[in-house]
Amino acid sequence: MSYSKSQAPRLPQIAQLWCRFWRFGSWAGRGPAQPQVSLPAIDQELGKVLNTKVISGLDALRALAVSLVLIDHFRLADHIFGVRRELGSLGVMIFFVLSGFLITSMLLKEHRRTGDISLTNFYRRRAYRIFPTFYCCWILTTVVECLAHQFYWKTAVVSFFYFMDYGRGFAPENVQPYLHMWISWSLAVEEKFYLLWPVLLLFLLKKRPTLIRVMVSIILGQWTYRAILYLVFHVRWIYIYSTFDMRADTLLVGCLLAILVENDRTRLLCCGLLRWQWLSILPPLALALAVIVPLANKPVYLFVLSIQPLIIAAMLLQAVYWGSKSWTICSTGLVRMTAHLSYALYLYHPLASQIIYLIHVRHLGYSAAALTLLMATASYYLVERPFMRMRDRQKPRHEAPGSAGTIQPVAIAVAEQSVFHKSANPH
Repeated sequence: MSYSKSQAPRLPQIAQLWCRFWRFGSWAGRGPAQPQVSLPAIDQELGKVLNTKVISGLDALRALAVSLVLIDHFRLADHIFGVRRELGSLGVMIFFVLSGFLITSMLLKEHRRTGDISLTNFYRRRAYRIFPTFYCCWILTTVVECLAHQFYWKTAVVSFFYFMDYGRGFAPENVQPYLHMWISWSLAVEEKFYLLWPVLLLFLLKKRPTLIRVMVSIILGQWTYRAILYLVFHVRWIYIYSTFDMRADTLLVGCLLAILVENDRTRLLCCGLLRWQWLSILPPLALALAVIVPLANKPVYLFVLSIQPLIIAAMLLQAVYWGSKSWTICSTGLVRMTAHLSYALYLYHPLASQIIYLIHVRHLGYSAAALTLLMATASYYLVERPFMRMRDRQKPRHEAPGSAGTIQPVAIAVAEQSVFHKSANPH
């Protein structure tokens, strides 16, 4: 984006290259970037973007998150870094923040339209979106493990009932590699969030003037609780990393962003992050440094774990705005398809790796990636889409014929194209 000297500070060369990369010039027909505009104008544009049918910036974040997970778990970039980096952890964290933002946006829109939140409708839609693909994968995983004589019914029961987060947290180190559908730990975290958050939000909305302060207090309390368990009581890191009570703050940061954006006064403050496009380089740069630079000790590592969701939230807001305004890469077919397949890609990639390993195929990482893509595509077209169509045909009785249109941009075009799907986790 180009500015006059009076409009913005001069960009470093790397920031200029970043903006050009995302803009792609004018090949997508969007022309040159517009001059800097006022905060009220940005606020108005952001409001329009949040109510569009497809938010391409969120698709891009979803595609980025699942790509980071796959690259890490298939070890496709190990030769670049020399050692394994926590790319998968970053991808899961993006899924968590995105999940909190999308679900809260959907619930707030419904509350603004009707004055209430239908818990029955919310849980019904979640069940249609999440369970069919999950339990198909669970059945296939069980069959493969039985054929390989690696089936352990206790861990299968844990994953079946979405308790793999605590299954990982309490399992001994020698049991970790044999956990049934271990990847479902993140879905277990999100399932508990889906179960509890709508009820808590309904309660908090009754005290709307203090809503933001209460949310900030809960997040800070979560940080303190985690620090005490890890630094004082020396709880195992796998428990700190995997369990719902340790990772709920990541989802709540996404919830807080949705609340800030929904409020007219605080949304204007958030628009300060959108005044100059070059600012969008800062969150990815900070996240990259957190992954690449070795962390010195436990307190630093814990601090980074706590602060990363805030950085991701800033990146999410910038992706929503600039992805619709000038980042043409966000609306490409490859990005959108990866976003649509993200839930199945996340869920099936450990199973694909296990199958490739059992049949002794060479080039394990690349072969597993190819099989994952095949299985995810089949799951999306044969399982996910039919059940989503079935869900959408069953409109709740209390809705007027045209009322669903007001929440369609978030509930269908965004949230229903689940992040885990989840990051990875579905919404």
